[in-house]
Amino acid sequence: MTASLRPFPSGRPTGERPPTLVAVAHGSRDPAALRTVTALVNAVRALRPDVPVRLGHIELNRPLLEDTLAALRGEAVLVPLLLGRGYHVKEDLPAAAARAAHLTTRIAAPLGPHPLLAEALHARLNEAGRRLRAPRRP
Repeated sequence: MTASLRPFPSGRPTGERPPTLVAVAHGSRDPAALRTVTALVNAVRALRPDVPVRLGHIELNRPLLEDTLAALRGEAVLVPLLLGRGYHVKEDLPAAAARAAHLTTRIAAPLGPHPLLAEALHARLNEAGRRLRAPRRP
């Protein structure tokens, strides 16, 4: 396990229930996308077995975010599995959180831009055969 993926302490007093993390995916007609998102959510569950983790889609796949939120109680943190602060992050997620008035909700930042994504992009470019050289200095 790399240092960036090492489980971190919850920072909550012993016995206090952590919020449910809701991984919010866009949704896709491609079945491979659902398998990928499910694998990611399962990896988070393995890293943090003490934290309840659920999945909700904005559209196209089940469970839909609305249904996921309706089934929860207490506190939830919506974690957008999206790269930027576009319409879904600025509009759709706050609206879904507001409709789930029975919950205390927070919305985390989207995945990008984050240094780990730059590393992943670099790795994918290398896998595709594009060797990246250090930039030339003037």
